[in-house]
Amino acid sequence: MPLVMKMRHAMAVIGLAFCLIAVSGGAGNAQERIHSFNATVEVGGDGTLTVTETIRVRAEGNEIRRGIYRDIPLAFETADGRRALAGFELLSVTRDGEPDGYKVNRGGGGVRIYFGREEVLLTPGDYTYKLVYETTRQIRFFEDYDELFWNVTGNEWIFPIDKATARVVLPNGAPAQQWTAYTGRFAERGSDVTARTEDAGNSVVFSTTRPLSAGEGLSVVVAMEKGVVAPPTPEEELGYFLQDNMATILGGGGALLVLVYYFGAWWLVGRDPAKGVVFPRFEAPDGVSPALAAYIYDKGFGDGGWKALSAACLNLAIKGRMKMEDFAEDLTLSRPRSETGNLKGLPKGEAAIARWFDARNSSLTLSTANGISVVSLGKSFRGAIEGENRGRFFKENRLYLVPGIGLSVLTIIALVVFGNLDQTEIGALFPAMMGGFVGTLFSLRIGKSLSRSRGIMARVGLAFAVFALVMALGVGAFAVISINGEIPYPVLIAVGLFSVNVLFFFLLGAPTAVGRARLDEIEGLNMYLSVAEKDRMNMAGAPEMSPRHFETLLPYAVALGVEKPWSRAFEAWLTTAAGAAVAASYAPTWYSGRHFDAHHISSTLGDTVSAMSGSFSSSLPAPKSSSSGFSGGGGFSGGGGGGGGGGGW
Repeated sequence: MPLVMKMRHAMAVIGLAFCLIAVSGGAGNAQERIHSFNATVEVGGDGTLTVTETIRVRAEGNEIRRGIYRDIPLAFETADGRRALAGFELLSVTRDGEPDGYKVNRGGGGVRIYFGREEVLLTPGDYTYKLVYETTRQIRFFEDYDELFWNVTGNEWIFPIDKATARVVLPNGAPAQQWTAYTGRFAERGSDVTARTEDAGNSVVFSTTRPLSAGEGLSVVVAMEKGVVAPPTPEEELGYFLQDNMATILGGGGALLVLVYYFGAWWLVGRDPAKGVVFPRFEAPDGVSPALAAYIYDKGFGDGGWKALSAACLNLAIKGRMKMEDFAEDLTLSRPRSETGNLKGLPKGEAAIARWFDARNSSLTLSTANGISVVSLGKSFRGAIEGENRGRFFKENRLYLVPGIGLSVLTIIALVVFGNLDQTEIGALFPAMMGGFVGTLFSLRIGKSLSRSRGIMARVGLAFAVFALVMALGVGAFAVISINGEIPYPVLIAVGLFSVNVLFFFLLGAPTAVGRARLDEIEGLNMYLSVAEKDRMNMAGAPEMSPRHFETLLPYAVALGVEKPWSRAFEAWLTTAAGAAVAASYAPTWYSGRHFDAHHISSTLGDTVSAMSGSFSSSLPAPKSSSSGFSGGGGFSGGGGGGGGGGGW
């Protein structure tokens, strides 16, 4: 082959290779982008905008697999700083001139429109999407003119835009007074745009003079004479006010209604009967066992009944019908063999304990190893007490919670559906309500501990005072974590509603007439057991202290949570002349333990019986985890109505 022919052949091969490389490289580097973004904004005489957006995109199957999405913000700030919401109605969606599938997600701050179908994947190529919608409340009314300030493309597109145009058409052939436009990222004042009028000035056409990068946009401003667009009527202004403040109206109104209902229910059934005269009592009320005294005094088994169970076991031991041994680290309870089967004269709760031990036929050491047995014993004991006395001494009035809970749920639903909440506010509802629940329980616990011996009004007042403190701290916490210092009002409403329900869950219960009388008697006994020995001696008619008197009332002291002052009183008596002879020889027959010291009753025996309730609780088995947008400060790119952006999906 001649040399020239060989060189020509080689050059052809090299040229073909370069062509193939260029073609393949070009295909591999093809970028998803918006070729053109064309918008027509027709302004109606009533201020309604009819917007037609034609968006031609390049899809490569990367971000744009099924189609694109378009975000359109609707929330804006009024002249007086209030958050308001523009109207929006989607009219049509097409792809390449044909109707296309779409879905609309609405949030408190705007809408996101998805073009395409979940089950249809696009082949790489160019596609033209057309979106037509109407929106209201977008015209700005000033003293000398009115204007449309419109963010045409939005500044949140993730794709570059090769060319953007916008045509603004004013109503009734009215000419535009002045106009301007801005390009660039949000708050930039770029001028890479041309503008011209058409139709005798009735429309203004804007066109960008360079491609827009991802995150850049086009915003336009057109001013018109006053009267071209009719301002809102008083009726429309009222409608807008209601719409903008719907969350406040619904939330505040609902919360007020719930509070009024609960106060009415509490006034009807939750108030205590009139309290009688409470005076010191030197013996237990007739027919009231230590366990029953704890049940009445605490209005149930709020701690699971372990304090009452401890008092009952101690009472059995003092009567010689149970033994308590503390030679090892854990307390052991057992029934004497001579008492097996003997339930005569025992109150219901103590009889249930004795029966349980007789069936077990062995001792019970209070340790985690015996957690299941402790649970079984507690269940038998509580069942006996509650079965005999439920509704007798106090009523929980739980049915009165149903309307309050129903009103609260309806208020929350109305807030979510009609309150124009954004996704952040909706997402914060549940954790905020959980925080309200914890805060309310904390309030109640403090109120209860500070007002144990006070009347119902004092307890309610303290509970509400602490509740208000916790809510104030909650508001402060929200202010700290919120954006720009704005507190999510609907979330606080939800917290308040949830907390009020929890609060009245505890406040609606009230003693019966029989329960009030028994409470007076028990409070009188508590008065006697909890005072210092020198004050007790000044009580008229107080019996002389003795081992028998001390032991008889010790279970009641445990039931009422005053076993330590009662033990200290006995210890103080032992140091007197009358008790000196007893002090050296005193040893309880019902308790055996290596830590016992007759000279330090309050720090040995008192601590032992005080810790018994904790021993029951700590013995329980551990729970298992489950699997499972001309004026003001000037315009800029990104300002005005409209805006948003989009991407692919």
